[in-house]
Amino acid sequence: MRHFVSFALAALCVLSGPMSHAAPQTYHLEPTHVDVLFAINHLGFSMKHGSFRAIAGTLEFDREHPEASEVTITIKADSIDTAFVPRDTDLKGDKFLDAAKFPEIRFHSTHITPAGADAFHVVGDLTLHGVTRPIELEAKLNAVGPNPFDKKPTVGFSITGSLKRSDYGIGFLTPMIGDEVTITADAEFNQPAPPARAD
Repeated sequence: MRHFVSFALAALCVLSGPMSHAAPQTYHLEPTHVDVLFAINHLGFSMKHGSFRAIAGTLEFDREHPEASEVTITIKADSIDTAFVPRDTDLKGDKFLDAAKFPEIRFHSTHITPAGADAFHVVGDLTLHGVTRPIELEAKLNAVGPNPFDKKPTVGFSITGSLKRSDYGIGFLTPMIGDEVTITADAEFNQPAPPARAD
């Protein structure tokens, strides 16, 4: 009887473990609803703003257990856009991003923790200009639920952070052109829409 009780308790632990914590859900970046923006000081006169246009990513999201979440973002370096073609050409060149040699910018989270109501502190590795360094970001969950238009399960975030470009070997024209780059981003991630009911 004692062995039977021990076996029953062990079986209950095995069966109840997975049921008590659902696995993170996989979402994919919605490419028409993402903006990755940056700003940098220009000679002390103004902040110059720009963005990247070719962005992809995946998100493993667990709202109740954010430490189980994970996000990976890739950006095409040559998709930089500051609304002035000659400047964009310079930024893609070997003095700055060197996009021909380092075509991708990549971020992969390593640690996500709660930072208030629907807010998260995100630590991850950023690979830029061939250099990988840790970076810290702040993320705010804006909404989660079915998209009213296409019914796809969707989550949306706003993200902020900063980096020093010299840490990534892009120190050309510092300090005239600022070293610190501030980052703001908004992104929606979604899943396939649920199948329509037959009835």
